[in-house]
Order: sequence, then C-alpha cells, then structure tokens
Amino acid sequence: MNLLARHVILRALLRWTAAVAFCIPLKHRPHARLRALGMLLPLLGLTYVLDPSAQSTSLHELQFSLLTLYIAFFVLLGMMIYACVEIDKKSALYCAVWSLLASQTAYECWHMVEVFFEWRGTPLDLRSLPVMLAQLAAGAFFYFVICTTLSRKMSYKGAYNIGPRQLTSAFFIGILFMFQAALLSSGQVVVLDRSLVMTMFVGQFYFLTLLYFQTEVFKLSAMQKEMDTLNLLYERQREQYQVARQNVQIINKRCHELKLQIAALRQMSGAASAPPDPELKAHIDEAEKAAQLYDASRNTGNEVLDVVLTEKSLLCESRRIQLNAVTDGSCLNFFEASDLYALFANMLDHAIESAVKVSEPERRCIDLLVCTRQSFVVVNVISPDRPAESADTRAAHYAVKVTNRIVQKYKGTLTTESQNGFFAVKIIFPQRG
Repeated sequence: MNLLARHVILRALLRWTAAVAFCIPLKHRPHARLRALGMLLPLLGLTYVLDPSAQSTSLHELQFSLLTLYIAFFVLLGMMIYACVEIDKKSALYCAVWSLLASQTAYECWHMVEVFFEWRGTPLDLRSLPVMLAQLAAGAFFYFVICTTLSRKMSYKGAYNIGPRQLTSAFFIGILFMFQAALLSSGQVVVLDRSLVMTMFVGQFYFLTLLYFQTEVFKLSAMQKEMDTLNLLYERQREQYQVARQNVQIINKRCHELKLQIAALRQMSGAASAPPDPELKAHIDEAEKAAQLYDASRNTGNEVLDVVLTEKSLLCESRRIQLNAVTDGSCLNFFEASDLYALFANMLDHAIESAVKVSEPERRCIDLLVCTRQSFVVVNVISPDRPAESADTRAAHYAVKVTNRIVQKYKGTLTTESQNGFFAVKIIFPQRG
C-alpha cells in the first residue's frame, strides 16, 4: 500500500471515528451501526478526492483547499451523525464541527511527531511496521480520549440544545482553526522557526478551548432556562391546588342542593292524589342520576387526595375512562398539600392522556393504589401504554420532571414498567411518623 493510500485511509478513519465517538452517548436511531458503516465509503471517497489537493505548496492555495475540505466534510459528517442518532440538524452539524477539529488535531499531533524527528535529522520511515503500529496506537488513544471526555461531557442528558448563534459561532471558529492548520500541515513547517510553530499550535489549542467554553456556557444557559421553566410550572401547580379545592367545594355544594330538590320533588309527587306522571318520574330519575354522577365527595383520609381524585374522576367520566382507586390517604399526611396535589395530578394527567389514545373501551381504565407496606408508603398507577408513535409534548416532559423533583424531595424512589400493553408507575416513600 503506497503512502497516499495510507494517508487517505488514516485521515478518513480519524474523521469517521471522531463522528462515531460523538454519537455513542446519544440515543441511536434504528440500524445506527449499519448507517455509520454505510457512510464510511463516501467518506473515504471524499477524502481521496480532497485531501491530496490540500497538500499545495502555496499557502493561499492550501488555505483555500482546507476551507473547501472543511465545508465538504462539515456537511457529510453532519449527515452521518443525523442519520445515526436522534438529534436535530443543528446539533448534528455542531457535532460535525467538533469531529473535524478533533480529527485534525489528532492528525497534526502525529504530523508534529514526524516534524520533530525531521528536526533531529532522523526522519521516520513511514513504511516500517513499528511506525505503522505507533500510528494505530495513537489513533486508538485519540478515540478513547474523545469517547471518555468530550462526547460524554458536552451533551446534556444525552441531547444537545444548539441554536443558530451557537452553530454559526462554532462554524467560524472552525474556519479560523483550519487556517492555522493550513500552515501546520504544509511542508513549510519544517523550515519555520520552532517558536512560531509552537505559537500556532497553542493558537489552535486556544480555538478548541474557546469552542469548548462556548459549549459549556450555552449548556449552562439551557439548564438554567429549563430550571426556570420547571420552577414556574411547579409554583403554578402548587397554586392550582387552592383553585381545585374551591371548585370541588362548589361541586359538592351544588350536588347537595340538587339532591335536596330531588327529594322534595319525589315527596310532592308521592303526596299528590293524582296518579304519578311517568314523564315527570323519568325526569326526576334522570336528575338523580346526574346528581350521583357529579357527586364529588371522596373520603380517603386525606383532604388533598380527595380533591385530586374528585377533579380527575370528573375528567375521566367526561372522557369515558374508568378510574379505579383504592387509597389510604392517611399515610400521606407528611406531604405538603401543594406537593401532594402536584404529584398525583401529574401522574393521573399522564395516565389520562395515555388512556384517551386507546380505542378499545375495555382498556380505557386507570388503577390507582395507595397503601402502606411494612414501613413504606406505596403508590401504584397503572394505565394503558402510550403508543410508540405518540411523542410526549413539552408540557408533559416538564410534568414528569416535576414529579421526579417531588419524589426526590421526600426521599422516594420511582420506577416504571411497560408490559402487556400497560404502563405502571411505582413510587415508594419511607413512612414518617
């Protein structure tokens, strides 16, 4: 194998492995490995076409060639990353910038080793087996470093939140990096002053550091924005308890008044000397049935849980969902009222949204269990499993985060299980006196 072919394969593999390293911590699409392998062939072809042209003797030609190479691989690696992992296009292109800069850094480090030996007057024999093994070892070390550092620490919970400004900034930092790389990759680097070469090398390190700190700043900004949204939702749900409580009290009062009116109508109808009117009796029966339907009284031993079950029972009734609740609310008295309301409201809302999407009437049911076992409070919610094609909304995403926050606040553990078409949420809290 001649040096040109080895050079092409080495550069292509460096770029490919860098892109794969950034894909590892993210959520993969179906057949991600086959897609990644499929992108290796066009990557080799593009490297074979563009890399030799990036060895021009003129610095301006070299800079132009590297800029063309940078843009071409920026697009190709972005397409590869987008095809392999569940990520938006801006984030895929952002990872492509990092893949290119990381692979170029690895190549330049090896190139500087070659230059160092040339400065000493003992150039490396690139065809010898020890040098080839050293190249492979250096590539493996590079891949290990990327996998264990950048690719895992840059993403936030397995995702990127890249906006147009961040992507544009990263793209132009990459261009400046490649202009420096043009001189370091040229044959002129051997005859340049060593202090100048080290200055350019440090300059490239500065660009990488700047890009990394920019990533951290934007990640912290996204985390703060999510935390602010979460806090706002949390406070709104805490305030919603008082509104729900007042609504339930109004419903109970109206149902009580309606029952008294129905009882008075039945008494008047029975006391009349004329035979009872069948039509009037049917209207009274219908009114009594409606009163029973909207009779919102619950007695679980916990006022907050009574309010939640009342509110969600009426919602389930309006959507033709059966809510089966076996609850001992007295074991939940250690909760703050607003926290307890937010916890059960979020869980039941999620269960109701899942049940609504089920077409079979017999499966449109939700089971709720609250009890004590040994020294623990157990909360179980079983609902129909949400269809795979039905993605959670942003509001549902934050509702789940609020639920997790409350569970952590009271030192509980939350587990989920999907089986036989049903989705179960189980929460265990240590019981308090």
